[in-house]
Amino acid sequence: MELDSDNNLLKTGFVIVATLAISKLIFSFFTSQSRKKRHPPTLQAWLPLIGSLIRFLKGPVVMLRDEYPKLGSVFTVNLLHKKMTFLIGPEVSAHFFKAHDSVLSQQEVYKFNVPTFGPGVVFDVDYTVRQEQFRFFSEALRVNKLKAYVDMMITEAEGFFSN
Repeated sequence: MELDSDNNLLKTGFVIVATLAISKLIFSFFTSQSRKKRHPPTLQAWLPLIGSLIRFLKGPVVMLRDEYPKLGSVFTVNLLHKKMTFLIGPEVSAHFFKAHDSVLSQQEVYKFNVPTFGPGVVFDVDYTVRQEQFRFFSEALRVNKLKAYVDMMITEAEGFFSN
């Protein structure tokens, strides 16, 4: 009698576990297809902790030239505990320049550039102010406008190098 109850308990447990497993598989199949995020390919490294740091330090441009044909215009490089995703080429660069800071933080990447423009300009301001400044810059940096700046640039350069 005890053997039958143990056997029934085992069968019931098996049915419950199998039902949960099948339910989980079906649920994950439907939810992963609807919310699946595509991540860019990652540069494979021999040592996971160091990542591609050694190759990057030897020459990032060489590494990028080697990996671009293999991985495409968007790929990620693991550098110690940070992941750096490269967007190479005009067809993907708009994603970087037009993305909101909640998606891609230009401010974090370009903090080193704040001294170039000064405080309160471009990468030292929030997203909405930066977009407004970019609209101003994009107008000032059109080809026909740039051609008008050539004489001023030459005068500036000659004055600088004459000292």
